[in-house]
Amino acid sequence: MDIKSYIESGILESYVLGLCNEKERSEVELLCAKHAELKAELDHIQESINNYATMHGKTPKPIVKQQIFDEIDKLEQKTDAKTIPLPVQNYRIAIAATITLFALSFVANIIIYSKYKLASEQLLTLNEEKRQLAENVNTTRLKMESLYNDKAVIADPMVQKIMMKGVAKSPESLTMAYWNKVSKEVFIEIKNLPTPEAGKQYQLWAIVDGKPVDAGMITLTAGDSSLHKMKPFEAPQAFAITLEKQGGSANPTLTEMYVMGAVGL
Repeated sequence: MDIKSYIESGILESYVLGLCNEKERSEVELLCAKHAELKAELDHIQESINNYATMHGKTPKPIVKQQIFDEIDKLEQKTDAKTIPLPVQNYRIAIAATITLFALSFVANIIIYSKYKLASEQLLTLNEEKRQLAENVNTTRLKMESLYNDKAVIADPMVQKIMMKGVAKSPESLTMAYWNKVSKEVFIEIKNLPTPEAGKQYQLWAIVDGKPVDAGMITLTAGDSSLHKMKPFEAPQAFAITLEKQGGSANPTLTEMYVMGAVGL
């Protein structure tokens, strides 16, 4: 049996409100005896209605009831003798039935509103999960595109690979440079560089005609293994990376050099 569908059908609310026929009542009672989850839901609905009635219900003053029946007596006394008056008991039954129907309608509206509110919250949650999933899919797509483009750069036969090994400042450091002989584009791949201290940033230099030329700043991101596109160069002789102040320097700080590699002929 699909317990969730049975609960969502509203039959339990109808049972609590006394709107079920005899067959439906018997079915609800039989199923609740077999399934603890149904019994728990039924108890929850009854408790919710009772709690709401306790919180929001207002007991009319005793005089109101007497005033209603006094009005009924006056109505009968004014009735023409040729008119067959309804018994007072019938009026009382009609009033009681009206009050009961009003109460049932009030409680039913509460239940409907509660279910609407729950459905709205579930829809909001579903939309948020859908948005997050779309974000994740888009992030993954961008990463795959970046990886594909990086592989294409490295695999290009016109690209020369330059291994930039760590110098005395940091022997374990390692970075790869990729220079395209045709397009003159330069990319670097960070293999191992220490995380710079606050206010510091790595700067790439190209050695051209024996002089260092700024090739761009490097922003390190934890776990980032993608290629960084730097400034293009016509005929670099070597590449080096130094640690400079945030934003870079006009000339390299040689005592802060971390890696260097020569471009082969």
